[in-house]
Amino acid sequence: MRKRFLKISMYLSVFCTIFFSGCTHQNMESMEQSRTGKSEDAIKVENLRIENYFVKGKNIQTFDEVPQRVVVIGETETEALMALGIQDRIVMAFKSNDRGQNMRPENAARFAEVPQKTRAYINVEYISSLRPDVIVAEQDKFTQARLRDTDYWNRRGIRTFVPYNTNTPSKHIYPETIEKEMQYIEGLGKIFHKEERAAEIVWETRETIREIREKTANEPKPKVMFVEFLSSLISYDRTKLAGDMAASIGADVPTTPPVISFEQIIQEDPDVLFVVCSHTDYGACRVRITENPALAQLKCVKNHRVYSIPLRYTYSSLARTADGLHYMAQCMYPQEFPWVDDPH
Repeated sequence: MRKRFLKISMYLSVFCTIFFSGCTHQNMESMEQSRTGKSEDAIKVENLRIENYFVKGKNIQTFDEVPQRVVVIGETETEALMALGIQDRIVMAFKSNDRGQNMRPENAARFAEVPQKTRAYINVEYISSLRPDVIVAEQDKFTQARLRDTDYWNRRGIRTFVPYNTNTPSKHIYPETIEKEMQYIEGLGKIFHKEERAAEIVWETRETIREIREKTANEPKPKVMFVEFLSSLISYDRTKLAGDMAASIGADVPTTPPVISFEQIIQEDPDVLFVVCSHTDYGACRVRITENPALAQLKCVKNHRVYSIPLRYTYSSLARTADGLHYMAQCMYPQEFPWVDDPH
């Protein structure tokens, strides 16, 4: 009997040692996760590999913790982070220029709290000195003269998250769509555990499209073109984000080459012509159309339907996509969406 009692006692002792040791180990793991922000539920997000402004393929990255040190380059990319409420994670945001970023008021207030530099500081050495754990930047920043390529940073344990619709304006290789903008917003939401807020932005965008389509269901659909004066005259047709946005609210967007001439605009003779303007020439760029004698007979010129449109509504619009859609609707359907202020 005594031997049996001793054997049972020995088994209980071993069991308790293993049980409490396991509990202690789990508690230590929980404490460590709490301290570092790490979680066993790692997030995998699909993005792009970029080399010298070219898409090299998919980039599946794993985020085993919420990024704490974010570097962001790009106006709408910065505003997307503000809209998600993660300004406290940004160690540096690079401004487009010395002018205001033209954000929504609530996002501008958040942006004022963020460390800022001009784009003159965009180089590998300075970015490295900031010790980021993720870089949010447009595709054109990943060149040998600026940030090298995404692989360079990923090999060093620094994640990259590049907007899908920031392809070169002079090519129509990769279709740009509103859905890709929303996919990117959802990806940011996953990375920073802001899924609920990301879903609100996506809902707002899709609801804007639904409301515009419903309100204009019986309106004639205008032919719409988008152009921009870069080193050449660039056209944004349905393969580019601006064209996809306009088509989503009923526009007839003609298919064109990426680089066009005035003769091709005359041939298409659009009802509405948008001229994409950067911050430095906003509002003035349309004059190159409206005051050109060769274009005086265009319907859009005669009917005063040539509009400047800010770059933030046509290039990686992200959290401002709904605003861009509403702006286009005001120009395309003025009878349904009258202007509150002068559009220029």
